[in-house]
Parts: sequence; C-alpha cells; structure tokens
Amino acid sequence: MPGGGVMGRGTRLAGSGLAAVLLLGLAACGGGGTGRAEGAITVWDYYGGSTPIKPVIAAFERANPKIKVKYEAYDYDTMREKYATAVSARTAPDLATLDMTWISTYAAGGTLADLSKLSGGKINGEPVEGQYARGALAAMKYKGRYVTALYDFDAYALYYRRDIFKKNGIAVPGNWEQFKAAVAKLAATAPSPGKQRFQVLPDTFHFAQFLFQGGGEILNGSGKSAFAGPAGIGALTFYRDLLKSGGVYWGEDQGDTSGMPGIKDGRIAMFLNGPYMMGVLKDGAPEQKGKWAVVPAPVGVQQGSYLGGTGLSIPVTSKHKAAAWKFAQFLLRPEQQLLVAKQAGAAPATTAALNRPELTAPDPYFGGDAPFKVFLAAMTTARPFPYVKNWTDVDKAISDGVTAALLGKKAPDRALGDAAREVDGLREG
Repeated sequence: MPGGGVMGRGTRLAGSGLAAVLLLGLAACGGGGTGRAEGAITVWDYYGGSTPIKPVIAAFERANPKIKVKYEAYDYDTMREKYATAVSARTAPDLATLDMTWISTYAAGGTLADLSKLSGGKINGEPVEGQYARGALAAMKYKGRYVTALYDFDAYALYYRRDIFKKNGIAVPGNWEQFKAAVAKLAATAPSPGKQRFQVLPDTFHFAQFLFQGGGEILNGSGKSAFAGPAGIGALTFYRDLLKSGGVYWGEDQGDTSGMPGIKDGRIAMFLNGPYMMGVLKDGAPEQKGKWAVVPAPVGVQQGSYLGGTGLSIPVTSKHKAAAWKFAQFLLRPEQQLLVAKQAGAAPATTAALNRPELTAPDPYFGGDAPFKVFLAAMTTARPFPYVKNWTDVDKAISDGVTAALLGKKAPDRALGDAAREVDGLREG
C-alpha cells in the first residue's frame, strides 16, 4: 500500500532528528526480555477501520487462553510519530504494524527485536524462507537478521482501462517503447482535452520503478548515491517523456494521491501502482466494474519494482516477545492472511495466502482476470529501498529532484545530480 495508498503510505517520516532520538533512547533502554508465551500483550495497529488484525483477536485468545491482547488503534501518521518516542520511553507495545519504508530508520536505531533469534528461523513451524518470495525475504532483513515479518506487500503493476484500449485499438504495452506509444495514443483518442491520461506521480516510489527496470540502483554498496548515473538519468528522462506524451501530473496538490478523483471523472485511464488499488477502485469506482485490467509493468532493461508494505514488528523493549511472536505467527496463517485482502483491500504477503483459491479465482471487477497473480509475480523481482538510517532524507532529496524534472524546472541529469550531492552530503555529515 505504499506510494500514496489508502493508509497514506508514501508520506515521509517527519523530523530529521528521529534517528538521534532512537539511538539516545535505546542507550538507556536495554534490550528487554524475551519473556514467556503467556501474559498480556499490547498491539498497536495503523490499519484503521479496515483492520484485518482486530477481528482475529478473539479467536487467538480462545486458542491461547494464557495470552490476552490489548489492542490500540492509531492512524498512520500518529504511529509514525509515536513509535520511536515510545520505545525510548519504554512505553512501546509488544507488537506493531510498521510501514516497510520506516524499517530502515527503526532498525538502524536499534528499536526492533531480532526475529531471526526469536523465531528460530521458522513461522508456524515452517522455515521462513519457504513462506515468502525472494524480494520479501530481503525486505525483512537488516544486516543479515530478520527484524520484521511482512504482513501485506506492495509492488507495482500496470492498471489500464480495458474498454478504452479496446475501443481505440491500443495495444497493451509490454515494454517501454510500447508504453510510450500507448500513453500517446490514449491522449490522442480522448473524447475531450485532459481525458484518458497516464497518471504521473512525482515520488521516489515511481521513479524507482523505472530506475530498477533500467538496471540502476539507489545507493551503491558503499552507501553512496547511484541513482544519478546513466540508468537513473535514462529512467527519469523516460518518466518525464511519458508526461509529455500524454500523462497527467498528479502531485500532492491534487489532493487524493490515489488518483480516485481523476479515475472517476475520466482523466486517468492508466497508472502504475500496488495491489491495494484494487480495493480502492472497487470502493471508489464501482460503476467501472469490468472496465479495468491489471498486467505486469512494461519492461525496460529488466523487470523490477520497489517492494514495500506493512511489517509485523516487535520492539526491542517488549517484555513479552515470545507471546507477541506467537500472535504474529497467528496473523501470518493463510486463513488470517486472507483478511488482509478481504478487510483491508491489500495483498497478503505470504505465498501460501496469495495462492489460495479465494485470491486466484477470476475477479469480475477486473473482467474475470486474477490480478493477485500479477502482483505475486511482481514481488519476485521487486526490491526494498536501501536500509540506511537516514532514508527519510534520501527519499526527500530524490523526490524533490524527480519533481523538479517533471515540472520542467531542471533537466533530468541536473535534477538527479543535485539530489545525489545532497544525499552524499547528508551521509557524510
């Protein structure tokens, strides 16, 4: 759901001093005990009214009568601001839903328990490695150890209006050249100006899609900027050209970054985004049932996407780690994971859940296709953002550069070069 989803994901962490707060607080905190798999545990959850977690607590408590769950709900931004301070003050929960874009800062600050040690390398008795795609496993690790368990995931695929493509004889794009042609033809065949456009979002999430597909990376092995090299310049130039060819710029000033206003009024007929948008479309545009389709993102040099989502994380200060881990494993059972799709409209992260008949069956809203299969395939080649403690500042520098290029304020090479100097300066400071 990151990248401007219903949870507000893609919003950057506020406060450049967050990492310092974490490190200072943890110096005084210590690690907390593992504890026994019993007692009362506190769970913080940012899913809101569509939470897939709260509905299963009663079943968990019946199956584990020695464990009681105290559930506390927070909105996305409150969780982001509250978690670090709570760990420092030793008032953090025993289990929390955390956005995967936060994990680098929290892990670098030492706030996340070592799940490799706690789990013994297994979830519900089975090896962790057999329960997730390769990209998901990489996203769950920090310096070789698991620090979170992916609960829902985000990787990008291409959404397009099947009816408009068919009416105008537009070929579904499979590569970048075809992608640009499809964007241009969409705009050229629009019934009125400004309609049938490709949504261009000015953020690191969408730039990374093209960067990774172009064979590039955000940071190199030494932690220095790598996004301003030939692959990055080519990716941003291509993204800018999609805007010029018939895209519609969709920045924060548009209000709803999911794009629903533009989807409903016909301005947006194609976009790149994650699986959570399936639920957003069904809820926000039920009248467009049968008109949308989802296919793999058009390929550049290679396939690829950024990988994000929600992780189930145990704070290092928890005194009931074993009980918290038991509840986390319960949430990761296939039957509970299905609620991620049914309740929250997101994509469950485990392969067992994604392969369940409920998620692989034809979906009438998408013309009888099964989009979850597309997103599962996308996850196999997706990769997380770099796990560095100042990722918030890196993200902002890149997003600012992407925005400058898309708005025509800077050429792509200059926009990324300026961003790279800012990033490397931050890392040296």
